[in-house]
This record gives sequence, structure tokens and C-alpha cells, in this order.
Amino acid sequence: MNTATHNYHAAILCPPGLGHIIPFLELTKKLVSHKKITKLTMFVASIKNNSSKPQIATNIVQSLMKHDLFHIIHIIHLPPIDIPTNTNTGTKLAMLMRELIPHICHEISTMTSPKPTILITDLFGSLVMPIAEKFNMSKLVFFTSNAWNVALTLHTPTLDEVVEGEYTDQKECIQIPGCNPISPCDLFTPLLDRNDQLYHEYLQICEQIRKVDGIFVNTFHELEAKTSVALRSGKISKVPVYPIGPLIREAKKQSCEDENRDYVIDWLDKQEEESVLYVSLGSGYTMSHEQVKDMALGLELSGKKFVWSLTPPSTKAGDDDYLMAGENAESNGIAISQASVSSFPDEFYKIQSKGLMVMDWAPQLEILKHSSTGGFLSHCGWNSILESVSCGVPIVAWPLFADQMMNAEIITKEIGIGVRLNATQSTNVVGSEEIAKTICKIMDKEDIEGCAMRKRVKELKHIAEKAWSQDGPSFCEMTNAFVRISQTHGV
Repeated sequence: MNTATHNYHAAILCPPGLGHIIPFLELTKKLVSHKKITKLTMFVASIKNNSSKPQIATNIVQSLMKHDLFHIIHIIHLPPIDIPTNTNTGTKLAMLMRELIPHICHEISTMTSPKPTILITDLFGSLVMPIAEKFNMSKLVFFTSNAWNVALTLHTPTLDEVVEGEYTDQKECIQIPGCNPISPCDLFTPLLDRNDQLYHEYLQICEQIRKVDGIFVNTFHELEAKTSVALRSGKISKVPVYPIGPLIREAKKQSCEDENRDYVIDWLDKQEEESVLYVSLGSGYTMSHEQVKDMALGLELSGKKFVWSLTPPSTKAGDDDYLMAGENAESNGIAISQASVSSFPDEFYKIQSKGLMVMDWAPQLEILKHSSTGGFLSHCGWNSILESVSCGVPIVAWPLFADQMMNAEIITKEIGIGVRLNATQSTNVVGSEEIAKTICKIMDKEDIEGCAMRKRVKELKHIAEKAWSQDGPSFCEMTNAFVRISQTHGV
């Protein structure tokens, strides 16, 4: 069935935070380039932040210009919403989405025909689904995380009815039909405290997602085969789930303005094959002084060369800046010698000759693609995992918040492409000896387990490369989603 013959006008609500924006941009490009829609309206959400100059809107525009998509895509920048700063990231997202409903309704009501026929948003964006009902739109949710998290979300209303007390106090693992069980300490952040506002927000979200017409998830079958089969079985939910990954960024093409990027790549060009460890705990997390100190000592003990991307540490680690990540990206890829680093511990300076430090933003995909890179010490954000898999690089896992603990369990226990660091649960600090030992397991060519992980991740790399080829599995999954929508809703 040729879905291009249907008049699909999709409205996409793009939430703040680079972890959401990057896959949403890639989804947008696939929808257009594979002719699944004829028109797309992208709503860009943001939180008021008077301390920095917003860059996200500019980055989105530049990305779409590069792919010549403006003739199909219309971007609407929604008014920045003032959200209390003393709430956690998930609650902020829920509050933001509710505040946006009247603004989105106004924009859609003033549109000339054809109005959007499909609404696509993310996990927290499902709170705006009443908009789809108001305007008679089909409802799709795009999970920028893994299929295991989709299964947990769909099963949470059932867990809420049958589990007594806190999930974290359960002596047994949390069971989901057909899926691997989840250790209580690895649960998605909203489930860690049933008395918190975030839990009740999440429960409402789960109920909304059980009513949507379909779920896109940024994974592919071979990466999470067991969970994919379970989601198809109907034992968790009747909502159709479509694995359409990996949706990842393209490696940035060099330009005359990429001196800082050249600085990193030129250094990698001088290193031996698979000899360098890339270290990054993500754009939305700030390390504490103690974490930086132990990381530096661990890198020194390992004896491995490295590229370490980080921001200046804080007295307290956290993800407070997650929703603002990327909004002031002026220092993209600046080498450590060009930035102010007065707040770093002494151990940080001691190891500078053994590797390369990059402040704020590193060209991650180019680093992972480089032949000198042999491992990735990562916070296990799902985007980073997919990029690492797509580049054939095994992972040292240091999960920090949100769904990252679940992500770390997937890559270590189910997929077999990484090793998880043992962190102190209360402070998320990992000892330097633990860091060094785990790095060596991934990087040493003589380590049998490490060799098996490297072999497995390279196999997955080749599978990922074929996912979005013509008639590849992810291409077909997206096609199937629109065929089903046209049959059920006649759009």
C-alpha cells in the first residue's frame, strides 16, 4: 500500500532536552524522506531560562535547512513556560506539557486546511493527548528510550493495582509478562517513590499511553528481541508497538568553522587502533568534585588513553540542567586549554598528558566512529547507547538517573555489549580501582569477556546499518504503522 497517496498532516510536539530533541529530529527526517507524510508541523517546547541565550530553536532550523525540508515542515515555537526550579525533571516536563495545551489548541484552531490528522509526541507529551481527541487526530507516542521501558510503562497501571507498598521495598524483582524482570533499584525514576507527585503524573501518563493508536520506539528487533516479542503478544497491552530504530544523528560533515572538532579528530588520528576510551556522562548531568576525582584516578590506573568530555564539576552532582542542555552551546568542542577550569580537582590536571579533555561538547559520533576508539564510558542515555552500537563500540556503563539503570541492565545482561560499574547507591560515586578494572575488561585484547563483547557489538553494528535500508525492518515497521492508521481511522 502506498501511504504517500494519503493526506497525512502530522503534528509533532518536540519536548526540551537534547535526549528528546535529537531523536525527534531524526524521526522527522525519516517521516519526510520516506514519504510517510505530506506535511508536518513541529511544535517546539521550551522552559523559560533568563540566564542563557536559547540555541535549540536555531539548531533545529539549521538541521532542517541542511536537509532541505522547509517545503514540508512548518516550525512553531511555543511560548517558553515558567516552571518552578525546585521540582525534579520529570515533574517539570509534566507541568510544561499541561501548560502548553491551550497554546497548541490555539495554533491548530487557526490553521488553514488541511489541519493535522496525526499527533506524535513523547512519553510526557502524552498528557496533551486530549488535543488529539478535540481535533479528531490519530495518536502516536514516540519513545526515545528502549522497548523494555515501553513494556514497563504499559504495565505500570497493573502494577499499581497489585503491588503493595513501595516498589523499591519489594524483595523480588518486578515482573512484566514475557520480559526480563526488573530489579527494584533499577526502576525508571518515576517509580522510586509512590508518594511523590512524579509517580502520580507518570501513572496518568501510562493510562493515556494505553489508549493511543500506536507506539514508535527507538530500537530494533535484534537489539531487544525478547521484549519485542512480548510487546507483540498482547499480554501486556493491545497497543501496537513499532520498533523503528536506530534513529541517530549523522556524523557532522567538516566545515571551515570546525577547528575545535579538528583538534579532537587530529589527536585521534595519531593513536593506535581501538586504543582510546571515550568518556562522557551526557549533556544534562553535572559531575561532583568527588566523581571527577575518582574518574581521573581511575583513568590513570587503567593506563589507557582517553578523550574525556565534561563540564566543570559542582559541589553536588545532578541532572538539574537536563532540560536546558544545548541551549547555550557556544563552546562546542573547545579543548580544555581554551576554557576556564579553576574548579577542577588536582587529580584532573595530573592526567592531562595521558589523554584529551574536551569542555562541554565533544563530536561524539565522530569520536565513536573513529578507528582509534575502542570503548565508551557512558551514562547509558539511550541515544548514546544506540550511537555506540551503530559504531560497533562496547560500553562501560555508569547509569545516573531516569531510565539509565534499565538501559545499563539491557546492555550488560541481555545484549552482552558492556560492563556496569558498581556505584555507591546513595552518592553514585564509583571507586577509582573499580573504574580502572572495568575499563581494562572492555579495552584489553586479552580479556575473553571483553573480546566477546566487542564481537557482539560489531555484529549489531552491521544489523543496525540495514534497519533503515529500503524494505529494511525499521522502514517496514513505519510503513505498517501508517497502513494501520489509514485502515482504522481513514486518514
